[in-house]
Amino acid sequence: MDELVPFGQRGVSPFDAIRRTRPDGSEYWSARDLMPLLGYDRWERFADAIRRAQAAAEVQGRDAGDLFRGAAKKSSGGRPAEDFELARFACYLVAMNGDPRKPEVAAAQAYFAIRTRQAEIIEQAVMSVEDRSIKRLAVLQAAKGLVDPKHLEAKARCQIAIGLGETPEITTADRPLYAQTYLEEKGLSRKQIKSISGIFGKRLKAAYIEQFGVEPKQYPLEAANGQIRNANAYTEADRPLMDAVWNRYYAEGPA
Repeated sequence: MDELVPFGQRGVSPFDAIRRTRPDGSEYWSARDLMPLLGYDRWERFADAIRRAQAAAEVQGRDAGDLFRGAAKKSSGGRPAEDFELARFACYLVAMNGDPRKPEVAAAQAYFAIRTRQAEIIEQAVMSVEDRSIKRLAVLQAAKGLVDPKHLEAKARCQIAIGLGETPEITTADRPLYAQTYLEEKGLSRKQIKSISGIFGKRLKAAYIEQFGVEPKQYPLEAANGQIRNANAYTEADRPLMDAVWNRYYAEGPA
């Protein structure tokens, strides 16, 4: 099915290109950003599709308020323009309720149907196994196409090695490096890490974008409560970048 997903230059889907992330790692799409990709040039017409999608969500017993979060997009003058922060499933519903005559709508339906299904497979993989190493491998396997391939391979090798009681055989530069792990290495307490991890992550992401011109890739991360959230994928090759952020903002102590 992946061949149905529309891709632009460099193999990047235009829908991936406009995907945004919140500080907690959750993803969303701005309705205003999505509108032209679905072939709409007037907000009033696109808003009709959003309202139909919201109604469809409510009929299915879904929380429309959570899937379609009201937002306001900054404008050059006057009142802020109406906008919505759309969850992945909300985007799918909007595409399904869009103008079927538009080829852009068909492309969006294919993309969000595939990606929504992949997210469901990840959740099912997590729920179906108990061993943590096997569970994480199941998540990684289901995440193909969503995660940076090099980071995915490094993560998989680590989990296989852990399951076998061996040391992962991967190059140092490809070894996954988590921002939290980096902060722990600095000798910070849990309280300190919790206090600065959010803003540290934002600064690190900004530095990454400034250096490479793109956002860092992401991978699904199992939280302590069993839920899956997206996290930025860094490796040991990014340690100098982390050092630069640390030295600039935290060298004299966490702020």
